[in-house]
Amino acid sequence: MTFYVLRHGQTDWNVQARLQGSTDIPLNDTGRAQAHVAADILKDQGLTRIVASPLSRALETAQIVGAACALEPIIDDRLIERNFGLFEGMTIDEVRQHREEMREHMNPAADLDGKHYPHNAEPLGQVIERVYDCINAHKADEQLSGGTCLFVFHGIPFRAVTRKFLNDMYSSPNAAPVRFEERDGKWRMIPLDPNNAPIQQIYNAQTTMGRI
Repeated sequence: MTFYVLRHGQTDWNVQARLQGSTDIPLNDTGRAQAHVAADILKDQGLTRIVASPLSRALETAQIVGAACALEPIIDDRLIERNFGLFEGMTIDEVRQHREEMREHMNPAADLDGKHYPHNAEPLGQVIERVYDCINAHKADEQLSGGTCLFVFHGIPFRAVTRKFLNDMYSSPNAAPVRFEERDGKWRMIPLDPNNAPIQQIYNAQTTMGRI
């Protein structure tokens, strides 16, 4: 069993270290160039289906890859980035600064990563489960005909996939294509661009899932 995953290319908010979440920020020129590099890598991998988040930064990345593979991406809302609520648009430093100041706007209980988020932020557990459901549904459907899926989405969904399939946590740089393979009931992740590979995080509930 095999499937592929690609985080979207760079945006201006990535450069500024701002939480994008469900805010629809487009690719910048660097991000489009990154997507073309990823497309060159992925075009010979035998892809038969591309499934993308509806947000333009992921969808345009998927369309660039799709053009190289003669495939039209399928949009699936389950792959959308986590909604960070009141934190969206803030830089990482601003989030740290405002956590105390915004205490009255926070949920009283910490989320899965041990951090507090605004009341209107999507719970991390919900993100993990919807992304996992999407991956399983499409790869099972495509594998009935011997096909192979590519999923194009965002940073937090990438962490969700690695947590579910690898029982570990990885951060993905922009436009870093990877292949997931199952052998003898165990999944492994293979970076396809050694110069742009996901970064392993030592699992710590206080720090992992909440990073940009």
